Amino acid sequence: MNLNRLEIGLDSFELDPLPQLCAATDRLRRLAGDGVPTSSLAHKELIEQVLAAAVMAEQSLAIQRARIRYLEDLSITDELTSLLNRRGFQNELSRAFARAQRTQETGLLLLCDLDHFKAINDTYGHMAGDAVLCAVAGLLQTKTRRSDYVARLGGDEFAVLMTHSPRAQAEARVETLAELINNLVIEWDGHQIPVSASFGYEGYHHGSQPDTLLFLADRALYRRKGPRLIEAAPAPA
Repeated sequence: MNLNRLEIGLDSFELDPLPQLCAATDRLRRLAGDGVPTSSLAHKELIEQVLAAAVMAEQSLAIQRARIRYLEDLSITDELTSLLNRRGFQNELSRAFARAQRTQETGLLLLCDLDHFKAINDTYGHMAGDAVLCAVAGLLQTKTRRSDYVARLGGDEFAVLMTHSPRAQAEARVETLAELINNLVIEWDGHQIPVSASFGYEGYHHGSQPDTLLFLADRALYRRKGPRLIEAAPAPA
């Protein structure tokens, strides 16, 4: 009986190891059915090859699982800031509302929109704009709790979902974030770029709806943002 490695198909495990593993295991069963003693050299060699094939199959599956996790993370993560993107944030918002319905949890949704961001890009360049976005993202990430969810929804708009938060406590944290961001100055190519942002927020409870919450927070943001739009954009130092 020929126990050649190529006959078992181990050389193609890099492409798709599981079918070859099944074939090798089936061949081992047939070998036993032919009456070949389990102590024979042929039987031992085939067992060793099946075990090696199983290891290769497990390694291949581990690589595939890692690739799937990477792609899943990529689909919900903002490439520039590494925050959640809109899709990832919507997922967490849905989970928070489902949890609120079960546990009577309360929290707050904060929206943040940078003022005069287009002027920053036009004056200093898009790389400077990216630096501003990353700085704001980093500040929001470090000045919120691990249980909060921070996202860049797109462009210069950010969001923070403050879970497990009584409204009064959440509003105090909003004021702190607003003060920190509006006092932020970015050093860029010898210039100092002051950051200005508007904020809107709305609390939620077990009876709230995600779309309504987003609408109310967005409306509150633009009510606050309106007067700020007449301010002059920063000029190069």
